[in-house]
Amino acid sequence: MLNKIKNIAPVLAGSIAFTVFCGLAVQSRPVPLTTQPVNPIGQAMPFEGINWQLSSWRSNGTNIALLPKNPITIRFDGRRLGGSTGCNSYSASYQLQNSQFRLTENIISTMIGCPTEVQSRENEFAKFLGSSPLSVRLSQNRLTVTSANGKDVLVFTPVQSKLKNTAWQLDSITTNSTTPVRTRPPITLNFTANSVGGFAGCNQYNASYQEPGNQLRINAIASTKKGCASPQMQLEQSFLSKLGTVQRYELTRTRLRLIFQNGDQVGAMTFRPLR
Repeated sequence: MLNKIKNIAPVLAGSIAFTVFCGLAVQSRPVPLTTQPVNPIGQAMPFEGINWQLSSWRSNGTNIALLPKNPITIRFDGRRLGGSTGCNSYSASYQLQNSQFRLTENIISTMIGCPTEVQSRENEFAKFLGSSPLSVRLSQNRLTVTSANGKDVLVFTPVQSKLKNTAWQLDSITTNSTTPVRTRPPITLNFTANSVGGFAGCNQYNASYQEPGNQLRINAIASTKKGCASPQMQLEQSFLSKLGTVQRYELTRTRLRLIFQNGDQVGAMTFRPLR
């Protein structure tokens, strides 16, 4: 069960409400650790900056069934961790020392409704993260996270990106109806290992992205500030606002569909390979 809290994250033209996982609040104030940190300031750990997907979960010696269509992911970025619970995106700040980490604030999450089974697994995972401290170990491209009492052992493997090194051009936008997009030059979407960017109709843009399973989150969109004619600017603003609220994608050899949700507005942007 999730409790709603005040909306704190406006995203371009819309906003995404955030939640606190019920009953899993951790200390909002860091708990000092007395030993020397394993990751001195400015030195990244080998598992940081990588998207990891849960591949096995043992609790009290029993394997917990995973949901392949709703993968759980995690990514450590120096001071914050985040990923997907299988339904919602989540994040929190953390402190890492001597191969142990603990959360230093409440977990926050988007508020997408989940099927009961997915919701149950989401709550179990959030409870696990909140049971600080957790030990973390990297071995042979496997990241193992273990609870303090040793009863829960979660093993993660790197997420295999389907979008990395692909390039697309916008073909249409669908909300209540489908509107073809025929701009010259085209609006584009270019994925690298860690970022996405391209031409938005008037300006160049770039952003970071996370790709847990077929879910997709595009964050921290930035663009140049060139002025253009009103129709171009309106199309660009519409495109970037929808890009910032993308929830998942559908990929074939010749089509990429990004499904977005901005408040009550749900729709899709369809792309074809960039020529």
